[in-house]
Order: sequence, then structure tokens, then C-alpha cells
Amino acid sequence: MGRDLRDLQKKLNEVAAFMQNDASKILKTEGLKFIQQNFQDEGFHDGSLQKWQPRKTTDKRGRDITRYRTNRRGKQGTLNKYGRQIKDRPILTGHNSGGNKLRHSFKARVERQKVTFYTHKEYAQRHNEGLNGMPKRQFMGQSKTLDNNIKTKITKVLDKIFER
Repeated sequence: MGRDLRDLQKKLNEVAAFMQNDASKILKTEGLKFIQQNFQDEGFHDGSLQKWQPRKTTDKRGRDITRYRTNRRGKQGTLNKYGRQIKDRPILTGHNSGGNKLRHSFKARVERQKVTFYTHKEYAQRHNEGLNGMPKRQFMGQSKTLDNNIKTKITKVLDKIFER
């Protein structure tokens, strides 16, 4: 009986050490992977994928800004400059700036009892929340999918501790 209690106490100490030191690292890793996955899938995972609204393709007058050039006889030619820039380019990715400035700007700060995700890009909040006429294209926030991923990882580690 004494040996069983000592083993249990040892395992509980391991769990306490894990929760204090390593659990926040799992939160950090899973959170950053989650944000990157949202950019890759062009949507927000919250139980299911909520796709982002597509990029605007018309100007203020309703004309197609991605149209093909035509010659005098009306034969279709090549895409105009804007059409070439946005064709097959993922949403929230620039064309002149090397592309993924926002996507790769996210960092995480591990503190005592929490993990904070942040970016220094001023326009990130506008895209994430959809302010001033811009459509909401959420990439970070409370998510059931993220919670399940974290729960699964932590459960695996705790199971390993108790199986020993």
C-alpha cells in the first residue's frame, strides 16, 4: 500500500511539473499552428471551416477589374495587370511585398498562467474583425477546433505519465 501511494504521489508531482512548465509550450505550438492552418485553408476553423469571403473583383461602378484585354475585333487576349496579380493568389496575401507578411508575423508570449498571441501588424485586427467596410476574415480567436487539438495533446502526455 505504501509503495502504491508513493508511486501515485510521484506521478502527481510529474503532472504538476508538466502543467506548470510544459503545458504552456503545447498551447503556444498548437496556437501558432492553428493560425497558420487558417491562412492555408483561407477560413476559420471553429468546429467546421468558415471560409473567408472572396476578394473583390469589381470596381465602384460595377465593372470587372480582372477582365481580359481584347483586340479591336473582340478577340480575348491576356489578363490585365490587376487580373494577373490576383489570379490564383491566396486571400490576405500581397503581390508586391513578397506575400505572406501578415501570415508569418504572428508570435506567442508564454507567461506564468497564460499564452498570448500577437502581431505588430496594425492591419491585423481590421482583417480579423472586419472593420470599416472590410469583410471579416477571422484567423485567430476562440475556437472549438483549437480547444480540441490542445486537449488531445495534453491528454496524450498525461496518459504517458500514468502508464509508466
